[in-house]
Amino acid sequence: MSGVTERLAAAPFPAKTELATRFRKSAGDYVASLDVARDGGWCVAGLGDGTLLAFETGDTGDTGSGADRFRVRAHEGTVLGARIAPDGTRVLTCGQDAEAKLWTADGALVRALPGGATTWVEHVAWSPSGDRFATAAGRVVRIWTAQGEPLVESEPLASTVTSVAWRRDGEALAACCYGGVHVLSLRAHEKTRHLALKGSLIAMAWSPDARVVAVATQDGSVYFWRLATGQSSEMSGYPFKPKALAWDRDSGLLATSGDASVTVWEFRGKGPEGSKPMQLQGHRGLCTHLAFSPRKGVLASGSQDTSVLLWEPRRGTRPVRFAFLEDEVTALAWHPEHRFLLGADASGTIACWEAS
Repeated sequence: MSGVTERLAAAPFPAKTELATRFRKSAGDYVASLDVARDGGWCVAGLGDGTLLAFETGDTGDTGSGADRFRVRAHEGTVLGARIAPDGTRVLTCGQDAEAKLWTADGALVRALPGGATTWVEHVAWSPSGDRFATAAGRVVRIWTAQGEPLVESEPLASTVTSVAWRRDGEALAACCYGGVHVLSLRAHEKTRHLALKGSLIAMAWSPDARVVAVATQDGSVYFWRLATGQSSEMSGYPFKPKALAWDRDSGLLATSGDASVTVWEFRGKGPEGSKPMQLQGHRGLCTHLAFSPRKGVLASGSQDTSVLLWEPRRGTRPVRFAFLEDEVTALAWHPEHRFLLGADASGTIACWEAS
């Protein structure tokens, strides 16, 4: 019996719901980051050996699905972040060295951007319109023009920045670290805002409607702030520290990880304070990644047990479709129009599945 067949036999969900595979390929090393271009035609992956890999998806009907577009040595250590600009003309990367880098869509280096004397650049993020981007290195956040010219540099925060997220209008950036979340505004009349919280924060997600910032904490809880009122609440009781957070497109559901199950909180109606969360059970190992589809109410989750599950939380708590990789799931990324889902794992496997 093959490994995949054994996993199918042990899975607590029917085999007839398996996702159809568009293509499957080996990247060659651990995949730490994955992103899909806004037009859906190509993707980038950041690898453990410092390689930036770009490959075609075959979204327009050609037969080159999964074919390499380019491979370049981007960083000395793992490529921790790789993001395609909204207009598809640039790629932004960071890794285990002291620079972020800006590349053309063909893999030519445009500019190296300093992160600090000896600090890794661990996070990069394009603004929604693509007219600027952010980098985070150590305790400092920097904002740049799309061409790589410096705009803003924060004062050193309390500790190493663990996540950054843009507000939907691109006029503010949130950065979380030990002691809370700092919201840096690019508008002259808006001051930097500190959402204080004792303890270490390890993940953050800003709701699509810009009303709520949620964080996962080292002590095994999820905390959130309603920005209009400053009201805050804590959701505790997770068996392990949550590592992944994901909002649905309507900002009504917040999916969180913390063990093999996925915990989903409802933000409509009475909100999470007045309701019990949904528990989505199907994985046998710790859930490592979560991603809601940008077009439909479908949630993808990936696990240490190699499984990828699709859920429709508003319709039920059982997985509706599934697939397997070869190792722990390290990245998930949706096509912007929900046409397919990409997943990657610790052994370097990248798979693309039909989603619609």
